[in-house]
Amino acid sequence: MRLFGQAVLVALVVCCFRPQPSTAADLTGPVTDGSRGGPFCAPVVDVAARGYVVEEFFLDGQADGYAFEESADQTADGRWSTKRRDKTAAFRSRVLVVRPAKAADFNGTVIVHWQNVTAGYELGTLTDGEYLRGYAWVGVSAQKIGLDGFPGPNAAGLKQWDPDRYGTLNHPGDGYSYDIFTQAGRAVGPDRAKTGLDPMGGLDVKRLVAAGASQSAGRLRTYINGVHPLEGVFDGFIPYIDFGSTIAFERDFEQTSRRRNPTRIREDLDVPVLVVNTETEAIAYVAARQPDTTKFRFWEVAGASHVSVQRGTERADLSEPNWLSYQPVYAASLRHMHRWLKDGIEPPQMPPIEISREDRPAIVRDEHGNAKGGIRLPDFAVPTASHSGMGKRVAGGSRFAFLYGSAKDFAAEQLAALYPTRSAYLAAYDAALAQSIEAGMVLAEDADQLREAARTWSAQLE
Repeated sequence: MRLFGQAVLVALVVCCFRPQPSTAADLTGPVTDGSRGGPFCAPVVDVAARGYVVEEFFLDGQADGYAFEESADQTADGRWSTKRRDKTAAFRSRVLVVRPAKAADFNGTVIVHWQNVTAGYELGTLTDGEYLRGYAWVGVSAQKIGLDGFPGPNAAGLKQWDPDRYGTLNHPGDGYSYDIFTQAGRAVGPDRAKTGLDPMGGLDVKRLVAAGASQSAGRLRTYINGVHPLEGVFDGFIPYIDFGSTIAFERDFEQTSRRRNPTRIREDLDVPVLVVNTETEAIAYVAARQPDTTKFRFWEVAGASHVSVQRGTERADLSEPNWLSYQPVYAASLRHMHRWLKDGIEPPQMPPIEISREDRPAIVRDEHGNAKGGIRLPDFAVPTASHSGMGKRVAGGSRFAFLYGSAKDFAAEQLAALYPTRSAYLAAYDAALAQSIEAGMVLAEDADQLREAARTWSAQLE
């Protein structure tokens, strides 16, 4: 009985000393002014025709920063011990909400997207396909560059793009980005105040999934290991095209080195994480690889690149850019995360790209020069080109050329040897597509678009 009493006392102490949530931001909007006629990163597809509405809101509040506990460090296993910093900072940022207009069309899951700022302005918008099949999408302006742009006369942030609309926005620095993202999540989450101004239009939100690409994936990886244990706002995470590194909290406050810190997702996490990567990130990600668990999945799309272009597109600033897109797999990841959270159905486990580590890490390739292992989309499983995740630079070309990968189409003789007739190619393609759908890597709803592209390209085989 005495031991039981001690256990209860310990539980009460833990409960009492659990960090309290940071304060919620004030919400204003929908924002309608400005000279551009609408918000930055608005969807390019006609979402109204699909029963969706687009609204933008401003968030005003005090943001916390984060740091490691005095005895803790940024360990590679991600099992960090962190705390909030003592001082807060005022901010005004924005959230862009794209949601179903009718409650009956909403599946209960909100994708909260950390907008990428690598280019000096925000990247990230809702696209056609899975996003418009019942989800709500919320883009969060979490970082300073998104608002203010790179320093200098060529700044291209929100304030420069439309001063009338965004001129009052204020960001205290990226050390506060994590809490700004947290407060945006609370503003659209299940526990939000539904009286008065509601950015979700009264929708019954059940689940929040945080997603972010590339640079934003690094921020999310840092958030997962160091902020989520304190805040507990998100129900799942999808870092995609993720190089596997985290960011030192002190770097944002002290402007220290941008050294990469390869870091795994902490294994004691209480919510699921699904990482979706391409061949571009494979070598950098090796140091962060970890086995799948009941709370973690790692998917790697062989042959695909960080950025892709439509097949047949020629660009003077790129050399033979890759046309194999990972987007069908990312769309499938949204569906799998939704089912993981809603129904407890874990996503399938998939093999990673094969990496040789005899000397230095290198991708193992087949007779066509294509990577072995990994998720093999039908355009890769039935090859018509040699693909690489690393792009080739051209003189005066894009500084991001390496992210576009490369693809060199097979010569006519090689194609004829592999596929004597167009029907032989299409039969092989259809079989590979069916396998991708069965494996859960392509959604059945996306099959027609992939099949049509293959049929259009294969006309040259007749």
